[in-house]
Amino acid sequence: MNAFGRTDFEKTSALGLTCAIAVLAIGVLTPFEILEYEVQLVFSIFFATVLLWITKPVPYTISSVLCVILLYALGVTSSFEEATVGFASTLVFFMVLLLLIGKSVPKVGLDKWIANLLVSPGSTPQKSIYRLAATLLFLAFLMPSGTARTATFFPIVDQINKLYNIDDDSSFRRLAYYVLGHLNPVGSLALMTGGGMAVTTAELTNSIVRPITWVEWAFYMIPPIILLFSISIAAASFTYDVDDDHELHMCEVRADGSTNGIDGNTKSLTNDQLIVVGTLLVATCLWIIGSFVGVPSILPAMLVVLVFSLPGVRIITAKEIRNINWGVIFLIGAMLSLLNVMQDLNAFDFLVISLASFLPMDASTSVVLFLLFLVAVLIRTAFSSVSASFLVMFPILLEFASLLEIKPLYLSFGLSILLMSGTFLPFNNPTVLIAYEKGPLTTAEVALLGAFTLTFGFVVVALSWTIYWPLVDAVAPM
Repeated sequence: MNAFGRTDFEKTSALGLTCAIAVLAIGVLTPFEILEYEVQLVFSIFFATVLLWITKPVPYTISSVLCVILLYALGVTSSFEEATVGFASTLVFFMVLLLLIGKSVPKVGLDKWIANLLVSPGSTPQKSIYRLAATLLFLAFLMPSGTARTATFFPIVDQINKLYNIDDDSSFRRLAYYVLGHLNPVGSLALMTGGGMAVTTAELTNSIVRPITWVEWAFYMIPPIILLFSISIAAASFTYDVDDDHELHMCEVRADGSTNGIDGNTKSLTNDQLIVVGTLLVATCLWIIGSFVGVPSILPAMLVVLVFSLPGVRIITAKEIRNINWGVIFLIGAMLSLLNVMQDLNAFDFLVISLASFLPMDASTSVVLFLLFLVAVLIRTAFSSVSASFLVMFPILLEFASLLEIKPLYLSFGLSILLMSGTFLPFNNPTVLIAYEKGPLTTAEVALLGAFTLTFGFVVVALSWTIYWPLVDAVAPM
């Protein structure tokens, strides 16, 4: 709080609102000769909306609704239906379903059951880190929300830290929070249904590149993500040098018969937990089978939510529906509407020409591509939503695919990995923000770990682009 009773966040929000109004006013009142007026209007709405999303003077829902209304009110679209076309995308509804599925796992206590697998009487801090990483990757199947996984596991990590009887600012706790904050959301990309970013990438790729199935996604992305996870954890373990010379203090029985700690014994699953596990396994099988017989990816997700909401089950109720992040849903719908209008007006041509004028287009393809990715990552630092940054940057970079004669599908995969890896500020990703607020990491550590992960991300993307993805194309052409 400053002398005028306003927080830094409030000042940033006020500045963002002022800048958004200024951008919109200039776009409406000052025609530029280098742009058609309709293109100028859509750019002014686009940049004003992005400013509102970044600085958050109003909730995402309000700024997103304002965006589509401005598209119609300023005459950029001829009808309100055209301005809201993005809300009819399967991505919007797929995201709603996955957010609901993500709430089912912690509700039935399945997260705690899985967490009990992290420790055993012979555990060491380093082994617990490896188990944590493996568990988070596995949970991408069951809990399609990186934020939910981080929120679930940070108290468990703290409890394990106490069981090892080590300090709160220990290397173990710092490394664990790096895994929870930075690497956990990267793990979501292993599966097409692993989280919001994966779904956003898949659906946008489906819309403007080519259809991609659940199995295809798994073939292309699981090995690179596991490689990125592995080398990042190995390097971070070397950096933090976790002391393994600690014995685990297992569950103690108090005088009143109650227990304290973790006993390391896995209990039987309850009926609700069995329903969740069984239904999600069936859905996974349907995603795999559907990849070969043409079943839409959204159908198994819908069946899962339907089963969870049936009478006698009620794992998903009206409360869960009210509590999902509707702001993100509206943001995605508004951005898809904007992208559709911008494509219809050929507005991206101007952005591509402008960006190309600053790039050494006569350099090798790899150099230009690296610079494009670097620009995208730098712009991504202004966003608190990785999905939103992908929605903004991918169509722009896609215009360069034909110029550089590169595969758009590889561009989609590479951009998603790098945007998810490059988290330099706590607010850039909800998982990192939670880890920063609840854990021992400093702002400087968050930035350094983000650069650390991004560096390995570039290495993994380069190896995948030149070796692994072409191998997948050659061995199993889809």
